[in-house]
Amino acid sequence: MNKKRRLAALVFAALFLITVITSLFVIAHEADHFCIGEDCAVCALVSVCQHTIKALCSALVTAAFAVGCIGFLRIADGLCLKQADNRTPVSLKVKLSN
Repeated sequence: MNKKRRLAALVFAALFLITVITSLFVIAHEADHFCIGEDCAVCALVSVCQHTIKALCSALVTAAFAVGCIGFLRIADGLCLKQADNRTPVSLKVKLSN
């Protein structure tokens, strides 16, 4: 199960990187094209690539923020557990006889 998740994450990261790099290359290649006016197909393609990059970067920032929040909460939870008073009758080895 762990290997499948790792493989899925690797494939997702590779597709993410390929999409961003391809969009950047299209934008760079078509930056100085001869524009024919309002119905320019190249301008539409460049616009789609720009929107794709913006959306993917927004998703990446959101995911990084979520991972950071989860990490912070785990650290805070660990600190709270260390400071909590964990003395119970069992840990103090108290014999409970009726």
